[in-house]
Amino acid sequence: MDCNVDHLAISNVNSIGQLIESFSLDFEVEGKTSGQLSKIIEAEVIALVDYAAKHKKPLVIEKLNTTKSKVKHAYGNKKANRRMSQFAYNKMVMAIKSRADKAGIEVYEVNPAYTSQIGKMKYMKRFGISIHESASYTIARRAMGFKEKLPPALHSLVPEQKQGLHHWAQWGSVSSCLSFARVHVFYKIEFSSQNKLSSWSSLFPQGATTDFEKIGLSRLENRLWLCASASFGNPLPQNFVRNLGGGSSMSNR
Repeated sequence: MDCNVDHLAISNVNSIGQLIESFSLDFEVEGKTSGQLSKIIEAEVIALVDYAAKHKKPLVIEKLNTTKSKVKHAYGNKKANRRMSQFAYNKMVMAIKSRADKAGIEVYEVNPAYTSQIGKMKYMKRFGISIHESASYTIARRAMGFKEKLPPALHSLVPEQKQGLHHWAQWGSVSSCLSFARVHVFYKIEFSSQNKLSSWSSLFPQGATTDFEKIGLSRLENRLWLCASASFGNPLPQNFVRNLGGGSSMSNR
């Protein structure tokens, strides 16, 4: 499962890593006291553990440290929201472990590195599920020992010095390169079915691209042109190389 401040995203996976079903358990946190939030979370955790017991499956959760990327949301006082989010995550994990223990359900924890990015690029479009549900599917597969290889269409985004490294390092490079793209872009193409893309700009509808995306897309295509030129031994002007710049960083989650 993928734990979020206002819902639990859940994927049921069979013994060979295939998705059976995916869904979310939503709950409202805005304006709730810590006592109210505790009762809300406990109710959803009961539903979660009952589902696991019914299907005779263990639970897999992230090793969360409840920091920056998972505790941001837009409403109200940011400091108060951060405290409430942190409380919610701690409460979720404690409630899941406690309820699962009482029901005889095993709970496994995995490193969540790049699970959202992998899910978004490999499974969100394929199964027509949310980014959080695709992350929960990736988390389940990781617990089962599956490695998420980079689709061929994304290989060109990995620097030569990172080719052959652990697949997390490669996903890190891809995530950084595509950090400018909004989530909806990844509903347009299933990367696993593509050997290569003719043009990255084809994923962005004309007239609906933000200035941030235009800059990111320009840098991305310049990088790819740089790699292609280098592979053919074509020298590039030094001022061009210096002006390529870097995209904004993306959470490794």
